[in-house]
Amino acid sequence: MNQSNTLWPSVNSPHFLLIGTPGDRRVLLFQEALNRLGLPAAQLVSYQQIISGEVTLAEQLTPTTIVRIESPGKSIETEHDLLRLGADEPDPEGVHYERLSPSALTYEKGRLLASRQWYLGLSAVLRQIATSIPVEQMMNRPDDILLMFDKRRTHALLTQQHIAVPPALPPINSYDELMAALQERGWSRAFLKLAHGSSASGTIAYRYSGTRHQVFTTVDVVEQAGEIRLYNTRRIRKLESQQQIARLVNALCRHRLHVEQWIPKAAFGDRIFDLRVVMIAGKPMHTVARISRSPMTNLHLLNQRGDLTAILDRIGPERWQEALATCERATSLFASLYMGIDLLFSSDYHQHAILELNAFGDLLPDLLYQGQDTYSAEILAALEGQKLCSTPAH
Repeated sequence: MNQSNTLWPSVNSPHFLLIGTPGDRRVLLFQEALNRLGLPAAQLVSYQQIISGEVTLAEQLTPTTIVRIESPGKSIETEHDLLRLGADEPDPEGVHYERLSPSALTYEKGRLLASRQWYLGLSAVLRQIATSIPVEQMMNRPDDILLMFDKRRTHALLTQQHIAVPPALPPINSYDELMAALQERGWSRAFLKLAHGSSASGTIAYRYSGTRHQVFTTVDVVEQAGEIRLYNTRRIRKLESQQQIARLVNALCRHRLHVEQWIPKAAFGDRIFDLRVVMIAGKPMHTVARISRSPMTNLHLLNQRGDLTAILDRIGPERWQEALATCERATSLFASLYMGIDLLFSSDYHQHAILELNAFGDLLPDLLYQGQDTYSAEILAALEGQKLCSTPAH
């Protein structure tokens, strides 16, 4: 990690500026944390204000401002603004993933819109933020956020640094390519994820044996007048028709996929689990075990938090410390103050691997570490002089 570090502003009355979506749960929880700590509310600037030019970020800063970039959240208006912004952005890969005309943007609950276009729009606004705010005043870095929102790039970085991750396939652009790649490697299981997705959006857990095929997915496919539309749901669907599976995979490929080997997760009782570890100032702090009867453990899919103490006892202190060391190595590649890491243990508990890095992986309400929730701990870390890299570590 680059050691030319800069310190957070050391002042008596710092002020936070929060880039996010008004009314979003994350924004509200961060403001509540500031209030509990006796600090003034953060000045809120929305993504829409930045995109429209209504607010010039540089004009909002003082030498004591600390800036936090929050997730765009679930705002349809913000999502559409990012899609409009991404519509004219060239794709650096030169691949023609799905694009939507700004005039075609309408609201349909749960509909999966052009995720690559959304990412290009997010890239544009984060580049604008990066040019407006000195890096030493940021809690999290735009380049880190963009890297973690690209599962392909993140996986490649961790692989390059010899950090444990599931093996991945090269870029897949169709169901036929998927099957050819799986058969070439002798894999009978794979996880397919949107490269720019979050919260299990557009995720498929696929396994096959001979002529038997089975998929677990959060995606519902609707075909109307020859057009295929995809919708995210909280209900895990199971497909066993290879024709239906191929149609789904081909549709998702238009959004840019990341494909990994499906490593069976460790079970505790009658459910599998993985762990979300929140890293703050390079150290593991808040940890939650996510348990599920399906291959997807995301809590928003109505899964539950497991008994962390009992699960860690089953893992054992030596293996747990090894896993945390892996998390620390991954975190050292980034300059941001915090991130969430999704961590699995294999079914025999002997191996671990990082599944994903989450730039906004700290939304864990009511989870305390040394008496502080995630937002309070991050605020305190920023105020207590934690060091961040002044240049990207990756």
